[in-house]
Amino acid sequence: MEKTLFSTTEVAGWLGVFHTTARRWIERGKIKGIRVGRNYKVPVEEAIRVLNYYKVPLPGPLKSYELKKTGQVNGLSFYKGGSNSILQKLLLVEEIEDPAFACRQDAILGANQAFCRLLGYSQVDMIGLDVGKVLDKTTKSKLIEFAQERQTNPGKGAADYEGCLKGKENTTKKARITIGSLDCIKGVFLLVIRN
Repeated sequence: MEKTLFSTTEVAGWLGVFHTTARRWIERGKIKGIRVGRNYKVPVEEAIRVLNYYKVPLPGPLKSYELKKTGQVNGLSFYKGGSNSILQKLLLVEEIEDPAFACRQDAILGANQAFCRLLGYSQVDMIGLDVGKVLDKTTKSKLIEFAQERQTNPGKGAADYEGCLKGKENTTKKARITIGSLDCIKGVFLLVIRN
């Protein structure tokens, strides 16, 4: 469940002030807060309003809440409930049993749990990660060649390569990698690892 109330200490830390200052602001009505026992909690929307007012970049939990509220994921707009949304197409990766991820150019758009376990990352860590962090230089250059070839010949099928994967702890693993383009999303490629 997503967190919707934040302590005065958290809000004060984001603003760069003492928690007593944030508490005083709540008591004076500058910030809307909810009294919980002897302490105050700040609702997520109020925390976003205050941080935006002081032009402070939103921290992770607030940024994800704001993006969900505006209907965006990683800066990509999608239609909630639309059958052809980008988000739904990227969820295709979750349906694959083998380790797999989807990427556009140099950035990973999404990876399934099997791929994350294989390399020691969490799924959240994988989003937006540079492809060079999980593929060695040779394999990454093969991916780039494949991408360029698919731009000129979009009808071609998938290709198999032997390559090395790089784990979070600087470990390397040899793997057979199948690379294919997703016709439904231009410029997005799906990589499936077969050990």
